[in-house]
Amino acid sequence: MRAAGKKEHNIRQEVRIRIASPPTRSSSGREEISAEFFRLLARLLAAIALATLLVSLLLHWRIRQETAELERLTAINAEVRRDHARLTAKRDELASKPRVVAAAAVRLGLQLPTKEQEHQLY
Repeated sequence: MRAAGKKEHNIRQEVRIRIASPPTRSSSGREEISAEFFRLLARLLAAIALATLLVSLLLHWRIRQETAELERLTAINAEVRRDHARLTAKRDELASKPRVVAAAAVRLGLQLPTKEQEHQLY
C-alpha cells in the first residue's frame, strides 16, 4: 500500500506543479494582443471620426438654416423701418399746422382767431 500511496502522492505534486506554474507566453502572443488592440483602437477612432463628421454636418446644416432665417428677418426689419419712416413722415405732414387749419376750415367752418379776438388772462 505504501507504494501505491507514494505514487498517488507524486501525482498530486505533479498536478500542483502543473497548476501552479504560470502559462508560458511566446512573443507571438503579445503580437496577437497588440494587433487585436490596434484593430480595436482603429475601430474606436473610426467611430469617433464618424461621430465627429456627423455632428459637424448637423451643426453646419443648423448654422445655414439660422443664417437664412437671419437674412430673412433682416430684410423684414429693413422693410418695417422703411414703412415706419414713411408713416412718420405722413403723420408729420397730416399733423402740420397749415393742414390742420385748412381741414378745420373746410370740414368744420372754423378759422384762426384774429388779434382782436384773442384775450389773455393773467
